[in-house]
Amino acid sequence: MKRIRDRIGMLGLAAVLAGTAVAAAPDTALAHQQGFDDQYIFAATRGVDQMNAHPALKVPLFPVAFVLDAALLPFEVIAGYIH
Repeated sequence: MKRIRDRIGMLGLAAVLAGTAVAAAPDTALAHQQGFDDQYIFAATRGVDQMNAHPALKVPLFPVAFVLDAALLPFEVIAGYIH
């Protein structure tokens, strides 16, 4: 059980580092825009909703995506400001 928790923790850390790396190096065209960009807020949940799959396959993914988005919400808000 501890090994599973450690792997989940490492995956979460990798996701956070990948997200901050993308947010820290924005495209130069986007760097000139001002304001808040809400595309980062609940992006995983929005991605599941827009997925091209049968609705019965999406249902088990929504709780996982929501928990992931809720846990990463502070980072998503920061990414929205520095897009």
